[in-house]
Amino acid sequence: MTESDSWGFITVYIDFQCVKEGHPEHHFSDAFTKESLIDFSIAASALVAFGATTYCLSTGIFIVFSHLFYIPIVLAAYRYPERGVAFAGALAVGYFAEVLYFSPGDWAEIANALLRIAIFFVVAIVVSNLSSRLQARESRYRGIFETSGAGIFLFSPGTGKIAEMNRECSAMLGYPEGEVPSLEVPAIWPGYPGLAGSLDEGGIEGLDCNLVGRDGTPCPVLLSASLLPGRQEGCVAVTGTAELKRMESRLRRSEEMLRVILDTTDVGILLTGSGGEVVEANAAAIRLFGGAGREDLIGLNPYDLVAARDREAVRAYRGRALSGEAPASGECTLCRLDGAEWPAEVTITRFAQDRAALGRLVVSLRDITKRRRAEEAIREENQHLSVVNEVVAAAAASHGLEDLCRVSLARILTLLGFDHGAVYLVRPGDDTAFLRAQEGVGEALPPVVRREDPLYQNILQAGAMQCIEDFSTRYPGSRVRVLVVVPIPGDGGPAGWIGVGSRVRGTITRSERAVLLDIGKELGNAVVKGMLQEDLEAALASANRYLEEANAAAAEANLYMDILTHDINNANTIAMGYLQMHLESVAESDGALVGKSLAAVYQSSEIIRNVLTLRRLKTGPAELRPVRLEPVIRGICSYHADARIACNGADATVLADDLVSEVFANLIGNAIKFGGPTVEITVGVREEADTVSVTVADTGPGIPDDLKPRLFERNQRGATKKSGKGLGLYIVRMLVERYGGSVCAGDRIPGHPGEGAAITFTLPRCLPATE
Repeated sequence: MTESDSWGFITVYIDFQCVKEGHPEHHFSDAFTKESLIDFSIAASALVAFGATTYCLSTGIFIVFSHLFYIPIVLAAYRYPERGVAFAGALAVGYFAEVLYFSPGDWAEIANALLRIAIFFVVAIVVSNLSSRLQARESRYRGIFETSGAGIFLFSPGTGKIAEMNRECSAMLGYPEGEVPSLEVPAIWPGYPGLAGSLDEGGIEGLDCNLVGRDGTPCPVLLSASLLPGRQEGCVAVTGTAELKRMESRLRRSEEMLRVILDTTDVGILLTGSGGEVVEANAAAIRLFGGAGREDLIGLNPYDLVAARDREAVRAYRGRALSGEAPASGECTLCRLDGAEWPAEVTITRFAQDRAALGRLVVSLRDITKRRRAEEAIREENQHLSVVNEVVAAAAASHGLEDLCRVSLARILTLLGFDHGAVYLVRPGDDTAFLRAQEGVGEALPPVVRREDPLYQNILQAGAMQCIEDFSTRYPGSRVRVLVVVPIPGDGGPAGWIGVGSRVRGTITRSERAVLLDIGKELGNAVVKGMLQEDLEAALASANRYLEEANAAAAEANLYMDILTHDINNANTIAMGYLQMHLESVAESDGALVGKSLAAVYQSSEIIRNVLTLRRLKTGPAELRPVRLEPVIRGICSYHADARIACNGADATVLADDLVSEVFANLIGNAIKFGGPTVEITVGVREEADTVSVTVADTGPGIPDDLKPRLFERNQRGATKKSGKGLGLYIVRMLVERYGGSVCAGDRIPGHPGEGAAITFTLPRCLPATE
C-alpha cells in the first residue's frame, strides 16, 4: 500500500469515527472505557425500564413507561449487533409478562402491548443492521490503520499531544506495540514547530526529514501530514528511508566498483548505442585497440575496427543478439587504430534498459593471440608425441635387435619424410660402431665405422645431435643435401646413433629436430635391452655348453664313484668274512692283530656306507612308505652278533624309506664303538598318537652336558680318541629330519651323564586304515 493510499484510508477512518461518536475528540485509546460504559448503561437502563413499568402498571399508568425500553434496546443493538434482536425479545417477554400480570383481561391494553413489542423488534433490527455495517467499516479501517506499511500517528494541533500511534510507527521509533507515548509532537518530530503554519494552510507532502526514536537516534523518513475534517486532530504518515538510503549508498558503491572492475579487467568492453556507434569503452578496450583515451573510440563505427574479411560474420553475430538469442560469441580478426590486426574472441549481448534503448549492445573482446600460439604448440606437441609413440610402438612390437633397428628406421623415414637413413650401434667400452640397419640408401654404407674415420669424426660427438644442412657442400660427391645424426643414449655413453637425410629438402625444422631427439631417447632403453638380450643369449649358449660338459663330467665321476664304492665294499665284505673265520681259528696271541685288521675293515665299510647315504640324501626329498621297525632292528642286531643288545616295545610301523636302517646302524655302532666290549645296549620303541619314539641307550661313558646341544653337528667327536670322522650322528639327524622327525641326546639315568647315554628320536607313525 502506498503512502497516499494509507493516508486516504486513515483520513476516512478518522472521519468515520468522528461522525460515529458525534464529537471530534474521541480517541482509540478510550475504546475499553466506552465499551464498559455502554455495557453498564444497557444493564442500568433495562433495570430502570422494568422498574418504571412495574410502578406505572401498578398505579394504572399505561402510556409513557413503555418508551423507556427503547434505550436498552438501542444500546444493546449498537453494542452487540448480532444479539440485539434476541435482547429485544427478552425485554419484550418481560414487558408482556408484566402487562399480563397487572392487566389481566384488558384486551385493549394487551393489544397495545403487542404493538409496542413489534416496535421493539423493528427498532432492534434497524439499529443492529446499522451497527453491524458501522462496525464492519470500523474494523476495516482499523485494520488498514494497524497494518499499513507506513507509520501513522494522530495528535491534537491545539495541545500538541500525541493521541494515537500505529504498530509500524511504534516499531520505527522503538516504542512497545500498543503503547501510546505521552509525548508532544516536537519530542519525536523536532521540525514540527516550524511547519505548523504549513500544516494549517493545507498540509505537508513528501517531506524528507528525521524523527527522533525512543533511544534518541535519528530516524530518516518521508513525512506527509494534514489536519482531519473539523481541524481538531492532525494525522501524520511517515515512511522510513533508512533502507532506501542504504540501497542508494550500495548502488553508488556498486557503480564505483563496477567501474573499477571494468577498468581493471583484461577483457575489453565496448557499449554501442541504438545507432550502432561506440558510446563507451573500458581501459582494456582502449589498450587493445591502441588508443590513448576513451575519446579515441567513442563515436566510431564498430565495423571499422573489424578486419574486412570478418565483417559479415560480426554482422551475423550482431543480428542474433538483437533478435534476443543467447549471447552470441565467435572468433574474428580485429584491427588496431594503427591498422595492425590481432585475433580476438568476441561476445555480443543485448543491453536494453528501456524501450528507447533496444539497439544497445555490449561487446566483450578478449585477445586470443597467446591462446592461438598455445593451440599451435599443442598441435605440434600432439603430432610430435604421435610420431614418437608410433615409432616406439613399432620398436616394442619387433623381435630382436636387428628387427627393432630396421622397423624403427623405416617408421622414422615414413613419418618425417626423409629419403634415407642408417642405424649404427656401439658396444659399451668399444670405439667401433657396426651397421645394424639401412633404408633408402643407394650406395653401400661401411659396415664398420670407427670414431677416428674422417667422414664421422666431426659428427659423432657423445650425447649431442648434429644437424648438417650443407652436407653436400661440406662433403662433395654426396647426393645428400641435409643430414641429421641423433645419438642413442646408453648406460655409459652413446649406444649408437640414427642418421637420416634427404636429397631434396634444404632444412630441418626445430619441431622435427625435437622429435628425432626424443625418438633417440625413447629408443635408448629398447636398444640397450636388445644389446643385453644378445649378450645374455650368447652367455646362455656358452653356459649351456659348459653345463653340458659339466654334466658329462659329473656322470663320468658318478660312474667312477659307483664302481669304486661297489668294488671296495665287496672287497671289504670278503676281507671281513675271511678275517672273522681266521680270528676264530688262530691262537690268542695272533687274535689281537687280526682284531685290529678286522676293525680297520669295519671302519672302511662304515665310511663307504656313510658316503653312499650322504649321496642319496643330496639327490632329493624322500619318498616315504610304510616300514616295519622290528625287521630293521633285528638285521642290525644280527650284524653285531657279539654285542649285548636288548629290544623293548611294540612292533611299530613308520613312514620312512630303506635308509632308516642307517639311523639304527650308526646309533648302535657308536654305542659299541665308544662303550667297549662290555657295553649293554637297549633299544626301546614307544608308539604315540602320530609318532613313534625310539630310544637307544647304553651303559658306556655317557655324553658330557656341554656336548649334547652340538652333538649332531658335522665333525663333532668330543674328547674320545676313537677313530672316526664325526659323520655318524650328523647322518642320523639328517635322516630323521628328512622323515619329519627330531632327535636329541640325553642320559640313560637322568642327571647322571657318566652312567651312560640315551639317544631319542621320533619318526612319523603309519596309521592303520581303520584309524
